Amino acid sequence: MSELGGPDVLRVQNWTVPPPAADEVRVRVLAAGISFADLLIMQGVHQERRTPPFVPGWDVVGEVERLGADVVGVGVGDRVAGLSVVGGWASHANLRADWVVPVPESIDATTAVCLVMDYVVAHQMLHRAAHVQRGDTVLIQGAGGGVGTALLQLAAAMGVRALGTDRESKRAHIEGLRGTLIDFETEDVVARCRELTDGRGVDAAFDGIGATALSSLRAVRRGGTLVWFGMVTALSHGRRDLSRMARTAATVVAALSSNVVPGGKRARFYSIQQLARKHPEWYRSDLTDLVNMRSRHEIDPEVAAVWKLDETPIAVAGLAKGALPGKQVIAVGAS
Repeated sequence: MSELGGPDVLRVQNWTVPPPAADEVRVRVLAAGISFADLLIMQGVHQERRTPPFVPGWDVVGEVERLGADVVGVGVGDRVAGLSVVGGWASHANLRADWVVPVPESIDATTAVCLVMDYVVAHQMLHRAAHVQRGDTVLIQGAGGGVGTALLQLAAAMGVRALGTDRESKRAHIEGLRGTLIDFETEDVVARCRELTDGRGVDAAFDGIGATALSSLRAVRRGGTLVWFGMVTALSHGRRDLSRMARTAATVVAALSSNVVPGGKRARFYSIQQLARKHPEWYRSDLTDLVNMRSRHEIDPEVAAVWKLDETPIAVAGLAKGALPGKQVIAVGAS
């Protein structure tokens, strides 16, 4: 994209990928994911700001074609998955070598790419941020999206009860993953959480919406944890809404900045790329665990739609409307 904006500014064109840095690998991209984080970067409202021109694309599965000078443990021809943050929506991309893990041929690329960001986010929030245990009850705001779907699946695999907010149109999707829908358009989310937990409140809440973070916090029991990981409300109909973002951020950050809030509740901010930069070994370990779970058929990532590269603007426009449940994927070089 040559300027910040929505799907209308995306263009398919020739793009020169620079040689990989000493700590990077170049991959021939097989599949790339589409996420709300891409929308935020495209609009210039994500903490990972980029100056145009640049290629969006957070998550990639590909085949290694070239190694940086200092790379060990990865070989040319390896089939790998990893974070790109930007650059994934292309035929080739450079990835940090310490962020890639092997992917067996038994997992198709369009399924594997779902694990790279959405499922790692869900896994790390459950285990590393909120320390959820079997038998707990959690609230998932926006349960029909990519990360929400991953949270529902992983919670079910752990024996954790999940209450998921979304519209009535996502009921079958959420209940099919053993979640309980709370229709935010017709129900009081906090009251419903209390009702479903016999007045106790949920053990943990996961909020990528932003404007709902304070109600998520109210739904959490005494001693429970809110994990705030996104700001969907930075956009309105797929376009940045700076005034709404500023109001939401100011309110939420002020409320959560102390890390411990009244009632002994805990609040955490989670960022996949920040944690991966601080602990790349955690990222590799967690993604490897998820790849192994998929190999054992313990999880089954839900691909909402598979698009060709030149169809990406259509996919991004649909994502902005929240129309499809699960993860949207671009099949770049996948057969």
